[in-house]
Amino acid sequence: MSPKSQHSRILLAKNESGSIAFCEGCDVVELEVGAISMRVDAQSLEALSGLFKDADIRLSYYRLEKANFEQNQAADLSFH
Repeated sequence: MSPKSQHSRILLAKNESGSIAFCEGCDVVELEVGAISMRVDAQSLEALSGLFKDADIRLSYYRLEKANFEQNQAADLSFH
């Protein structure tokens, strides 16, 4: 069993959505969102970050396209 000192957690980020901590001894990142906790190897953090960024960008585009479509629909109805 490893000594407790090798498992110190370093808080990397925290906001109203959750927190992300790193254990140097385990080389593990722990993501906590509400009651959900997920542990991943540290190398996966970059891949997850990219995944979240891509999803955020795509959601923004989706919302813009939806707003444009709804605005065009309202404009078409006003001409009739």
